[in-house]
Parts: sequence; C-alpha cells; structure tokens
Amino acid sequence: MKKIIVVMLMCLTVSGVVFARGTSETAEQFPNKPVQAMVAWAAGGGADLVFRALAAVFPKYANGQPLVITNSGGAAGVPGITQFMQEAPDGYWIMHWNVAHVIKTHMDSVPFTATSFVPVAQVVVASNYLNVRADAPWQTLQDFIADAKKNPGKVSIGNAGAGGGNHMGALLFEKAAGIQLLHVPFTGGGPSVTGLMSGQCDSAMNVAPEGISNAQAGQLRILAVFGGKRFDTFPNVPTGKEAGVDLVLDQWRGIVAPPGTPENIVQALHDIFKKCIEDPEFIAKMKELNATPSYASAKDFGALVAAEDKRYEELIKTNKMGNRYK
Repeated sequence: MKKIIVVMLMCLTVSGVVFARGTSETAEQFPNKPVQAMVAWAAGGGADLVFRALAAVFPKYANGQPLVITNSGGAAGVPGITQFMQEAPDGYWIMHWNVAHVIKTHMDSVPFTATSFVPVAQVVVASNYLNVRADAPWQTLQDFIADAKKNPGKVSIGNAGAGGGNHMGALLFEKAAGIQLLHVPFTGGGPSVTGLMSGQCDSAMNVAPEGISNAQAGQLRILAVFGGKRFDTFPNVPTGKEAGVDLVLDQWRGIVAPPGTPENIVQALHDIFKKCIEDPEFIAKMKELNATPSYASAKDFGALVAAEDKRYEELIKTNKMGNRYK
C-alpha cells in the first residue's frame, strides 16, 4: 500500500513539473494568434495612426503575429470601450487609452472608470496645435485671436468630440487667449480634419498626427504648436508661447488590457510593446507624425492614469462641466 502511495505521489510530482513546464512554454510562445487592438476613435485620427504604426512593427516581436486594429468612433469612445470590457482577459485584446477617455469618465456617467483597466505601457506623448485651411484669412495666431475678439462666438473650432482632450485643449486655449469661440464636435480627430477641409468649421484643435499630412501637402496651415518646442518638420511654426499665448497642451497615449488579465500575460504584452516603441521604424514614423515616443512601464503608466484621473475630476467639478456631477 505504501509503495502505491509513493508511486502516486511521484506521478503527481512529475505531472506538476510537466504542467509547470507546459505553462511556462505557453507563456513564452505568447502570442500564438493575432492580437486585437481596440482604438475607440475614428480611423485617421491620432490614436488610429499611432496604433497602426505600432501594428507595422508588432509582428517582429510577437512571434510573427499581427496586431489587428478595430476602430469604434463616436461618443468619446464609450461604445468601443464598453465592448472591450466584455473581451476575454487572455492577452489577445488590448486597447488604446488616453487623456480624452479619462476626461469622459468625469463628464458623463459611463460603465467604467479611468482605472478600470490593467495598464500595460505608455506609448507616446503629443502636443496640441491649431489648424486652419491654407486659404484661411489668418496667417498667424495673432491674426486668428484678433479676429475672434472682434467676432465673439462666431469663429468656429472643431474638436474630436465634446469633453475630449482636444475639446479641453480648445477651451484652455480660448481662456488663455481671452476669446470666445464656437465649438464644433466631431466623432474623432480624423473627422475634425475632414470637417475643417470641407468648411464645416473655421479651425480645428488637433493633436499629432491629425492633419499633419494635409499641412505638409499645403492644404492646411498650422498657426501654433502648444508644446514646449517647435515641430521638427514645421520649424517655422511658433509655439503658443512664442506667439503670445503661454499655454502647453500635451496628451499621452498608452495601452491597457481587460480587467483580470494575468500578470504574466501583462508582462509579456509590456515586453513586446516596449520593443515596438524602441523600434527605429516606429520612432521614425512618430517623428514624421510629430509625435514623441514616450515609454512608461505598466506601474508608472498606471500611476500616471490615476493622477490624471484625480486632476480631471477636480477640474470638471470646479468648472461645473458635463453631466456626471450635476
């Protein structure tokens, strides 16, 4: 009887070792199928272009597996984010997460919070800038502000959605410049550029890389960059401060996973995306789009999101914005 028990224990021990090895091998082989990326903004916007640049290099570091982008624009991304919450926490779904989504959680009652998801890594940081059509009457930011002061509430400015990062940036610009603008919401940064091009608004507050290719093609004119320095690809475009408006509007973008995603899978995703961020092809593409690769670990990105959550909650409550706290 003792021999039987000993043999059974040995079999269990061996099985445990084999199972552990199998689990380890599975983790090392992750991913073994395509990874889906939810970008809860319209195609052609800043989030979409950054994630497509990540997708271009992703297979190099993910066992040859692709990163497949799913766009879900409108309502500041709420439908897409809500859908994402239902996905399995197995590492095969990740999501773009940025300032605008954090803001939305305090503007309206939504079925998630800024910290509902598992942080994976920060990817980039980008500055807001003011776009107008090439045939617009304003050659400089000072021209634009002077006209807006003469015509309060008549000069329109497009954004990527009410309560989003670009809308907040436009409101902060309006306050800093001492002007009153007519705010026109679109379903994303890409659509706001399309709206500007088609004459649905007079200007647009954008964030890299929205409208950059249009400006390079001579279809749009950037009046000012609200960052700490000028864009390398537009060296003649002044910063807001240089143009007389002391305002810096930087927005970050990062990656999150569904609630409940195991730590080892989060670590595997983190390691893959860190290599993507450091890839020369991705860095070159971000330079082309005037976005700056800006890596932060899962822990540090989580801390940033938590800090921004508190910051915007206070800002929105103080200014009595949105519907959530009414």
